[in-house]
Amino acid sequence: MMEAAGLIDSGEPDALSLQGRLLKDRALASEGAARAQYFDRAEAAYLRAAGERRATYPLINAATIAFLNGKTVQARHLARRTLDLLESGDHEPETDYWLGATWAEALLLLGEVAQSRARLDAAVTGTPAAWEDHAATLRQLQLILEMIDAPGDLFDHLRPPASLQYSGLIDLPEDRADVRARIDAALEAVRPGFLFGALAAGADILIAEAALARGARLHVVLPTALPLFRQLSVARYGGDWAERFDALIEAADAIDTVNEVEALSVAAVAVGDEIAMGLAIRRARALASRAVALRLRRAVDEETQPEAVWRARGLPVHELVLDRPVPRDRVALPAGARQTVLASVDPFPADLRLERGRGPLYARGVWLLALDDAEEALAVARARLRAIPGTRLGLVCGVAGEDDMAAGVASVLARGSPPGAISAAGPGVHALALRAPHYPFEAAGEIVTEYGDIPISCYALPLAD
Repeated sequence: MMEAAGLIDSGEPDALSLQGRLLKDRALASEGAARAQYFDRAEAAYLRAAGERRATYPLINAATIAFLNGKTVQARHLARRTLDLLESGDHEPETDYWLGATWAEALLLLGEVAQSRARLDAAVTGTPAAWEDHAATLRQLQLILEMIDAPGDLFDHLRPPASLQYSGLIDLPEDRADVRARIDAALEAVRPGFLFGALAAGADILIAEAALARGARLHVVLPTALPLFRQLSVARYGGDWAERFDALIEAADAIDTVNEVEALSVAAVAVGDEIAMGLAIRRARALASRAVALRLRRAVDEETQPEAVWRARGLPVHELVLDRPVPRDRVALPAGARQTVLASVDPFPADLRLERGRGPLYARGVWLLALDDAEEALAVARARLRAIPGTRLGLVCGVAGEDDMAAGVASVLARGSPPGAISAAGPGVHALALRAPHYPFEAAGEIVTEYGDIPISCYALPLAD
């Protein structure tokens, strides 16, 4: 994008700093001689951005990059220059937090570990909710800690709060004080700042209410359209569950639904859970924090497929087991089926064989595949990117039953995708952070379609490919 905009040869400080950041990312994704070369170029870009300016940002970045590149003497020289600027007070304006974080980074490069920790403690205390800024600093300092003789958990106490994905029993009485006490104890142990899940009558609502009372922020993920979910999973259980559901919806930061399905199904519930799990994982990754699951269940309840994947990834689970019988009038949901639609502007190979899917079909100006398994769809898509580097692909993950809508969205995404990339529609794409973490989709804004405004994420082949 910088090349397309004619900024690669720009001498503007902002363009040089951006180029330095991109080159640093490439260095961290590379090995051997290529890694060293990218680091050298990144350091040079930041130093050019600094020039004769009294700017701490490009200078400290050049210092850390030199250190990561094994150039210890150069790194400490640049760190000392950065400290001199900070101590003088005669430097370009910056927020109090970033000045404190820069001070901490320079001290760490100079081996002043205790002073570095004290500086960062003070900076974080002054801006307690600037989680994204804290995460960026912690990622940078963690790279330094890995190369010096200092505890790797030196700054762990400053990490942003955990992201919690939750689910539980749908048929709890409203007045279970003992259950509320156990939920409070679990939340005290996890101390989540962000909450992801549905709001069925029972445990979901109890957990969400308790977490919001502690100051957490709520992102609701429903397996159907909101009115249908409210009717089937909340209002039918009577009491004041519907009013409490409405209050939580009003308090939520965001609300996502799997798609506009006409019936609640086991598949829809599973996809909704995976989207919530993926959102928790993505938030934790963005904030250099951790993702945790909370389950409120009976001892006889079987583990769901999304839970099995979560545990297989080594992610922590807090379980609250209740001695409660399975209700005799429990409603059995239809099974339903998952579906991933893949659209391509270029034809798929004539000899393509799918394990679980159908197609290809030419429609809406693109070639379409419908697959039962998202990972198989991704494998096909990745193979197309390798075979045709400039191809454009669209991906929609969800539940079978809305073929026309899924095909329409996938075709719009394929036609509008950047060359050499897969554009995937939210919220279904977030489930891939759980199921296919080796496909790093990155947020890429929204696209306006006949189906509404759709958030999208993009994936392109890594450099190693």
